[in-house]
Amino acid sequence: MLDIAIIGANGHRLDVSGRNAGKQGVMIKAGQLQGILNPPISSEWTRAARERGGRFKSRTYPWRDITMGLHLFGDEGPMDIEQLDGLLDQMITDAPDEWDEDEQLARIVVKSKRDIRRLFIQRYDTTDLDPEFDPTLEDEQYLNPIYKVRSAQPFWEGRKAVTHFEATTTSASGFIAVSNPTPITMIQTWVLTRAQWNIPDFSWKGKKGKRVPGGKYANRIVPLLPIDSVHAGARINYDPMRLMLESWSGTNLLGENGGREFFMHKIPPFTPRTLLPISYTGAPAGGARAELHQPRLWPKPFGGELL
Repeated sequence: MLDIAIIGANGHRLDVSGRNAGKQGVMIKAGQLQGILNPPISSEWTRAARERGGRFKSRTYPWRDITMGLHLFGDEGPMDIEQLDGLLDQMITDAPDEWDEDEQLARIVVKSKRDIRRLFIQRYDTTDLDPEFDPTLEDEQYLNPIYKVRSAQPFWEGRKAVTHFEATTTSASGFIAVSNPTPITMIQTWVLTRAQWNIPDFSWKGKKGKRVPGGKYANRIVPLLPIDSVHAGARINYDPMRLMLESWSGTNLLGENGGREFFMHKIPPFTPRTLLPISYTGAPAGGARAELHQPRLWPKPFGGELL
């Protein structure tokens, strides 16, 4: 059985499945956990007027909805049934707390043989709760609420990889490692200290597990204008919902870079470890450092590696 925990927006943890299930008085009810395995997929197809059949056009992933039924036992844990019910409502919120800048959404955390993965959730509909008796009575102390929760980002987040290149000289060149062992295209981020960087932005080709830089942009290097003390540092975001090139304080640097070069190529699924060339000039005394942040997103809470 998988070890499953819920970590709330208030930081409280409940172990609801696996070795420690129920020690805080809450467990997942058999048959009442739906939506955690496969992410929703929306595919678009097209066909010509006289075409036999049709053709695949594109695929997108909308948000993920999960139904989660829980056993609440007020006579077996450290809290009674009223406290447990209130605690869960505080843990699994339906909107961010506008007064708490540091709040995180609740998350489901699954520990399997090979990995620990998490999925951020919030309530999007009324919790189903229709007890046949008074759950607060001393001889009852039981509830079975069914939470309807949504994950805006539908993939399970595994351990993120961060590789780096650094040197102590004012100019240097070398390599930085990238890989993507997951079935999901990786949206990487570069974090750069002060210098004038040349960043690899290669296109990729090849079979699963054997991807290599290839195609039209197999050797593409993007030269950046100097990152100076005003910027402190810079980030390159491949996520289309964020600024593509920004300072550490969040200032848009794409215009300052001439608006002439864009970053185009995400890392394909099942890309083996590959060394990419990288270089810089004009660093301050002490040198410079580049980090390549590589999130690991998985469609399921376990498995998915290339066999």
